[in-house]
Amino acid sequence: MEILTHYYNLAVESYGVWGLALVGAVLVFFAIQMRYYLGLFRRLPSFKMGTWGTEERSASISVVVVMGDDYLWVDNTLPLLMGQDHPLYEVIVVYVGSNNEFAERLEVIGEAESKFRVSRVKQHPLFPISTKMAINIGVKAARYDNVVVTTPDTHPVSERWLSLMAKGFQRGEIVIGYCGIEPARGLADKIIRSSRLFSSMLYLTSAILRRPYRGTIHNLGFSRELYFEHKGFGHLNLNLGEDDLFMQQLLTADNYSVVMHPRATVRQMRWGGLGWWFHECRLRNHSFPFYPFRARFFICFEGVSRLLFFGGVAAMAVLLPFEMQVAAAGLFVLRLITVLIQVGRLAKRLGERRLVPFYFINDIFEPLTDIFVAFTRRIKPIREVWR
Repeated sequence: MEILTHYYNLAVESYGVWGLALVGAVLVFFAIQMRYYLGLFRRLPSFKMGTWGTEERSASISVVVVMGDDYLWVDNTLPLLMGQDHPLYEVIVVYVGSNNEFAERLEVIGEAESKFRVSRVKQHPLFPISTKMAINIGVKAARYDNVVVTTPDTHPVSERWLSLMAKGFQRGEIVIGYCGIEPARGLADKIIRSSRLFSSMLYLTSAILRRPYRGTIHNLGFSRELYFEHKGFGHLNLNLGEDDLFMQQLLTADNYSVVMHPRATVRQMRWGGLGWWFHECRLRNHSFPFYPFRARFFICFEGVSRLLFFGGVAAMAVLLPFEMQVAAAGLFVLRLITVLIQVGRLAKRLGERRLVPFYFINDIFEPLTDIFVAFTRRIKPIREVWR
């Protein structure tokens, strides 16, 4: 006991009480970060879908896409959907618009392709059709019980996409997939894709821990029976929530499966740079206050601990003697290496290429971005979120 007291007094004399408290806080935040990356996120790359339930379900799938006038989708994405290597499926387009020429083009395709069908809804300026209403029309029109929802700005990267999603339906009534951002050149692209990868890490990790709270509207499956059992979408006063707030009504600890495979990935088109991405983050953040406390804690605790760890390391580097500066740098580098290794393993699993070397930029700045997004959402909400 006397030896411990001696070393404690020596440490206080060298670094002060506040210096020791700072070191202790940094070690605590470092341990929390290691818990996330070595304990929780580490499970994602090695996750095997076969560990879930064994109830067999039909492999037939109805793909529902809600869209407006989009000739590029017809020319570029529709062939990828119609060329899926899956024995029994259909593609249902819910066209919301008033362009008769485009609607007729879709109907001509439907006459030539037995797997392609169109449900047309005319948009009225006084009574706009929401995405939830349009998806509901598509689900009602579906021939098959298993429904996969995607978006017109998204395309599958492989002809095996549907067959892999179908395997998910063999193990659950809900199938949670992954959607990345279409790769492009430039640093902004790497930041945007890194941000999407990290947000996906959170909900995918929570899902494999059997604490699911969301999927992605770009790559999400559910059974019609479960959908109608819950009487369709809730939160009808919001123009969002199809893949998180609604899923929170449907998801239990054992009624879903997670599909992670490079060929099961879909890619979303990038419509702009960092400004576009910031707007997207602000838009999605409007549903966050409605999340259950456990999900909000899981998401925020990682970001807060990361931000406090960075702040503590910076304070050690400025306020404490040289040996503590070296220790702070060592903790920072050790955490960064751990993060890049785990992100690299997951990126390989999801088919994300040439992303890991740039991931550290998002890793450092995302906590501040998240705070700014939440702050701007409070002081200046996006009006089109509400109906």
